[in-house]
Amino acid sequence: MKTKTNYTFPEQYRLEAEEYISYKHSLGFVFGYDDQKKCDQLLRYLYTNSPINSVTELTKDLVDGYLEQFNNSRPRTIHANQSYVRQYGLFLKQRGYTPYIYPATLIQCPKDFTPYIFSKEEIYQILKCADNIGPNKNKFVNTPHIYPAILRVLYACGSRIGETVQLKAEDVDLAEGLITFHNGKNNISRIIPISDSLTSYLKKFDSRIDRTGNSYFFPSLHGECYSPITIRNTFRKLMIQAGIPVQPNGKYPRIHDLRHTFAVHSLEQSIDRGLDPYCSLPALSTYMGHKGIESTEYYLRLTKHYFINTLNYTQAQADIIFPEV
Repeated sequence: MKTKTNYTFPEQYRLEAEEYISYKHSLGFVFGYDDQKKCDQLLRYLYTNSPINSVTELTKDLVDGYLEQFNNSRPRTIHANQSYVRQYGLFLKQRGYTPYIYPATLIQCPKDFTPYIFSKEEIYQILKCADNIGPNKNKFVNTPHIYPAILRVLYACGSRIGETVQLKAEDVDLAEGLITFHNGKNNISRIIPISDSLTSYLKKFDSRIDRTGNSYFFPSLHGECYSPITIRNTFRKLMIQAGIPVQPNGKYPRIHDLRHTFAVHSLEQSIDRGLDPYCSLPALSTYMGHKGIESTEYYLRLTKHYFINTLNYTQAQADIIFPEV
């Protein structure tokens, strides 16, 4: 069965690429355009450097040569490519080939990363700056409305930027106050309720948007969805305007940190209501589209740090709210 892709692979190894994408889909991975581009990078290297121009011959020399390109890259990039070439080797083995499989023990795990949790005042300042965005250089009439709305959805729903810009107009039911996110990470779709305030805001947004010839809820100028890269770049400018400080690593917080912030603020709200934060995890896990509750448990630690570092709780007070289990 052929797989329809968004990426154009060279004819020399197009069939193998499509077979690999089908394999990843069968495991529950979305494997979108960026993943397909990464796949092409690996297959192109194998095809070019293999003595027999084959993408199914995965030798140790080829693997070492491919990974050598990333020796001076960031730890996360090195880790991602080591993991990627290992996964491709496992795929070939399952298909009956005898590839060299990069050992899991050699994969360099990046250092533990702690996301930035915005304070509510910082969120307010960012949205205030977004509300003052004017038309872009193309004088696109939707621009002043798009960014404030997207950022509010990201923060209020804890959604990922990729699944948010892919929303179609039909996915946003403002009459019922529901949003349907399709094919998120791990290929999980979900329907979530949204607050009355966000529903009201999006109704006003929807009435101001020119969606002629475009089915996306956040339509771009050329009849497509907005690019996540464009949103990220604008978000960085908004943080500078809002006075968000550069982090110790020399970088600004990421737009994905809005998702982490949503989770932490949601748990904080549960605690304010007198609820056990551990009992809130199943609902939060479903709302955020996590594959399992294990992914959501991570936010308990972040919330505890937030209570201590931002809300100025003592360690003893935080230990009472977040006992070790």
